[in-house]
Amino acid sequence: MSFKQFLIAGLLVGSQATTLPLRRRTAGSTAPMVATEYGTVFDVEATIGGQNFSLLVDSGSSDLYVMESNFACINKTSNMELPATECKYDLNRTYSISDTYQQIPNQIFGIEYGAGIASGVMAFEEVTIAGVTVPKQRVAIANKSTPMGDGVNSGLIGLGYPSITSAHPDNTTDNSTYWYHRLPYKPVLPNMWEQGLIKEPYFAHALARTALSDSGPSFGGYLSLGELPPVAHDDNWAVAPVEVMKEIPLNYTSNKRTLSYWATTVTASLGQNTSNTASGNDTTAAPFQALFDSGNPLSYIPARIADPLNSLFSPPGVYNDEAKAYIVSCDAKAPESFSITLGGQVFTHDGADLIYQTDEGDDAVCISAIGNSDNIRLLPGLQLNVIGVPFLRSVVSVFDFGKNEMRFAKLVEDVIDNGGSSRVPGNDGACVPSR
Repeated sequence: MSFKQFLIAGLLVGSQATTLPLRRRTAGSTAPMVATEYGTVFDVEATIGGQNFSLLVDSGSSDLYVMESNFACINKTSNMELPATECKYDLNRTYSISDTYQQIPNQIFGIEYGAGIASGVMAFEEVTIAGVTVPKQRVAIANKSTPMGDGVNSGLIGLGYPSITSAHPDNTTDNSTYWYHRLPYKPVLPNMWEQGLIKEPYFAHALARTALSDSGPSFGGYLSLGELPPVAHDDNWAVAPVEVMKEIPLNYTSNKRTLSYWATTVTASLGQNTSNTASGNDTTAAPFQALFDSGNPLSYIPARIADPLNSLFSPPGVYNDEAKAYIVSCDAKAPESFSITLGGQVFTHDGADLIYQTDEGDDAVCISAIGNSDNIRLLPGLQLNVIGVPFLRSVVSVFDFGKNEMRFAKLVEDVIDNGGSSRVPGNDGACVPSR
């Protein structure tokens, strides 16, 4: 992925800590993920209408879409058609109408991500993910898209709340209105739960680290539905309530003030305290609301924190206004004390997760994984803070739509395939084999 494409793709008060009675269950609703784009994109296998696809795992949206055969790849600005290869979807695995397909009348699909736009029709289809099959699931069959693939996936599975699903009345033709005029529906995970197909009303994931120069595809970790991933983690869980996002315009969620993204209030700190309890003595610490997004390769936080943080790289990161990112040397030393506090616990980022490479060879450019949300606008006048892959790599994350809460536990080893064992750098926890 080019530097420009990478940057475009990036544009998308907790309760007390407690020990929860969550236990790993027998395998059956867990699937491995594949990491691509230098370990910043995570895909999972899915079967739709008897056909197999790889889908980007995105907790920052709510629709499942798959590209239709013979789709049109378009330029986001001009709407001019491009060669299908420009969209970088897996052209060998696109959707064809199946015996279980049933188009939904008077509705279309249309969504705008930070990375681009996709549109098409809404339909009922049989969907299988992580061994769980749900019949007559509402899905989007996309016949148009701007370049958003990674060379492996053919679409995306969104794991957010129903209020930001992207079905619209079929008279919605202007793609600038995809943020509005929604016809909310039940996404895949809540539907699985209501039909008794998963054991608990949550999904969880553990993201694997990859080497800085590993463009992929490679092992990316695990996505689990109603159970925990098979990785070793701390027994203490930080619990944070999902909050209504105060900045979201009312017409963005069908004129209802309701839950939309997996958002809560956190505190960021540049200090040296890496214990399990928040110290609150760092003068740079300040609370802010943020959404947790597995589909975002970067985290975007307020400039009052991002600027001093990126100055701590050695050599310091330099903000590029055109790119809306901090450029760093690929062999820079990243700060080791940057942390996020939520649910009464402090989660310190590993320095290895704070530098991203965006290309290979002479074209290689590295950027800081922590961006400045002050200069990023999802919509005019709308600033959103995002906690993305840099944080999520260091924890097991549970997103519970039954309790409307998120839970995070520190990993005590790297997430690896084949049941091996590897210590997470900088973690004092025991090195326990995966199982």
